[in-house]
Amino acid sequence: MLIILSKSPWAESYDSILEIVRKATGKGEKVAILYIQDACIAATIDEPCHKLALNKINLYALKADCEARGLVRKVNGKVKLIDYKQWVKLVMNEHDKIVSWTT
Repeated sequence: MLIILSKSPWAESYDSILEIVRKATGKGEKVAILYIQDACIAATIDEPCHKLALNKINLYALKADCEARGLVRKVNGKVKLIDYKQWVKLVMNEHDKIVSWTT
């Protein structure tokens, strides 16, 4: 499952997202999170990134969106910066379920 987040961590209910992640990983499902747009801010917050990485959640952030927000140097080391081609590969080749969290 690839969860795509687009809203700021302060505008979203990240607790709900983490609950979905916890349930999916508890069932043995491979889970990854992709931060895009304003959600890239979450890729700079150490505590949640560390907790997710400890639970074997792959974390990605769209590099172009991080650059647009001046966040590239602040992105947590557990988050891999990716380009648009890599995003397509995540969707097409690595995950059979996509959850786009936009509200």
